[in-house]
Amino acid sequence: MTGHEDVLSFPSPSGERLRAAASWDGVYCLLALDHRDAMRNAFARAGLDGVDEEKMLQVKGRIADTLTSRASGILLDPAALERCRPKDAGVLMPLEAQGYEPFAGGRLTRLEHTVAELAELGADGCKLLIYYRYDHRETAWRQRELVHRAVADCRQHRLPLVLEPLLYRLEGETSHPHPDLIVGAARDLAGIGADLLKLPFPGRREACEQVSELADWVLLGGSDTDRDTFAEQLVIATSAGACGFIAGRPIWGGALGLDEAEQAKWLAEDALPYFDRLTDIAHGRTIA
Repeated sequence: MTGHEDVLSFPSPSGERLRAAASWDGVYCLLALDHRDAMRNAFARAGLDGVDEEKMLQVKGRIADTLTSRASGILLDPAALERCRPKDAGVLMPLEAQGYEPFAGGRLTRLEHTVAELAELGADGCKLLIYYRYDHRETAWRQRELVHRAVADCRQHRLPLVLEPLLYRLEGETSHPHPDLIVGAARDLAGIGADLLKLPFPGRREACEQVSELADWVLLGGSDTDRDTFAEQLVIATSAGACGFIAGRPIWGGALGLDEAEQAKWLAEDALPYFDRLTDIAHGRTIA
């Protein structure tokens, strides 16, 4: 990173704690497993409706048991903490509630947990997902105020904050938001004080380089990105300055439609090698 080192390169004891979720050389290879309704939706797409909390915890446990030995950290919801917490990897936990509050044709993030609550649970850091369109003024400034408050709370409790701005369609839009909006979001949010940005692929190498000039960031693996595409995006992103990845469904989504025995086999024979592939890319040991 060539800019904003005073804000984002572990500027405080809270930022230093983010190293618990990184490898020894500062690369982030995190398993995302904080899905709640999103996981139910993924089960439904795999042909299983009405999956209850216990079923989700069982599946999350199998995923964690197989993959966390390779991960530098895990993104985990509080309900799964007891079952899935790894021994030797940092744990980030989400502040946001599921869903959003509609406002003036846009969306506002709601909180489910406080930083104090997550600190009490033993989190090594917090994650905040915000619905963000920098071109929608009515919601953008409100979301930035939410980030300011979250940063202040995290500093008070000496916990780092990973910030995930999520693009979305405004009311009445029919096309997907343009990837250039990702760079705009990074530009708006980089100076507020989050320790790491979690971002989707911004569309091209030049945009990745622009983001890297603004902030430390990792590439997220979205549900609509196939595995090979995500690996190729990770090559571009890390070669342009990204610090690693946080991914979930591209890694473990294929297990959801299988029975228990088949899940364990698939995770060991398919998900684990793919996670190792991503880790090698993030560390610059191989290309996609």
